[in-house]
Amino acid sequence: MRWLELALFLSPFALYGAWRLAAIRAQPSLLWGTAAAVAILAAATLWLGLTRRLERGELYVPAQIEGGQIVPGHSAPSRSP
Repeated sequence: MRWLELALFLSPFALYGAWRLAAIRAQPSLLWGTAAAVAILAAATLWLGLTRRLERGELYVPAQIEGGQIVPGHSAPSRSP
């Protein structure tokens, strides 16, 4: 189990090192493509965060099991007095 944890911990550093080595040898078009992909993913994440947010005063109710069925998580009005 410790080897797996160590491998999971070190994997981002190894991937970063591989990316740096590939970036040295890469063509400029590959680097621009990677930058464009990262920008598109960042924009998509921002869009999703802005469109799926809860309104002010709403609470998130996590998914629950009721009567053997899964009820998905949803928003509910807050119960403040």
